[in-house]
Amino acid sequence: MLQANGFSAWIEIDGILAAEYSLEFYEPERTITCWIPSQVGKTFSVCWRNTGMNTTTAGHVFMDGKDCGGRVLYGPSTICAIHTGVTDGTSVRQFTFAPLAVTDDDAFLGHSAGQEKLGLIEVVICPIQVIGFVPVVPTAPILDIKIHERSKTAVTHQIKLAEPRLLAMPQVAVSHRFIGPPIVTFAFKYRPLDILQANGIAPLPPQLQRPLALEIPAREPTPDDDDLEEILALRAKLDALEAKRAMKGKKVRVKEEENIPPVAGPSRKKAKLDGGRRPNPFASVLFAPD
Repeated sequence: MLQANGFSAWIEIDGILAAEYSLEFYEPERTITCWIPSQVGKTFSVCWRNTGMNTTTAGHVFMDGKDCGGRVLYGPSTICAIHTGVTDGTSVRQFTFAPLAVTDDDAFLGHSAGQEKLGLIEVVICPIQVIGFVPVVPTAPILDIKIHERSKTAVTHQIKLAEPRLLAMPQVAVSHRFIGPPIVTFAFKYRPLDILQANGIAPLPPQLQRPLALEIPAREPTPDDDDLEEILALRAKLDALEAKRAMKGKKVRVKEEENIPPVAGPSRKKAKLDGGRRPNPFASVLFAPD
């Protein structure tokens, strides 16, 4: 949730608060920005609340640079403005993430109209004076951007309007005039989650994160350490004695074999000698610490 100058704002995708990454505040422009993940086919709402400004304000919503209407708040309150889409007074067409249309028509090559704010959701909060209420003028903005395939950037999504949905109650528009400069602008830059992760903006899932190197602190020696060292020294000495004894046995057997008279005939077979070392019943395996 973004917060600045007595207001807070956020995006809800399918009714769930969208994750926000890399928050930045630009003081001269009174603008606070962040990145959010977009997903094709998901509808979303733009929400904001007056938490401390004692004045009537209008929040105007812009999708990819296009004015999509807004809401009025009458001073600070726990009530928040929820702007779900574009309305004609009796129905609403919800905001929806959609694939960006790409064409090979050279007429769109170098065409930049409407592209400079592609991938951007803005809420501009301004102080206003309410004049009265008027019927809603049913003029929905055209949210359909097409770019040349050779001009394609990291932006792969755009915002479109879903099919009309009837409202429970008819709505009217608030006629107003601005009485001051914008108090704050909330800017949500949207991209697919994998692009945000590839650019280091959003964290990778746990299974793809590199484990952190942990430094294991040295522990204080204990009396048991001395016993362990003595046990290991005794085992090493026992192994050495066993090896020495096995070598003596091998020498004796070889000498005895040398005194055996040769067997006549071409089919003589040479006996295979075994050192005869038996397993050490006290042998153990030591594992290095993880």
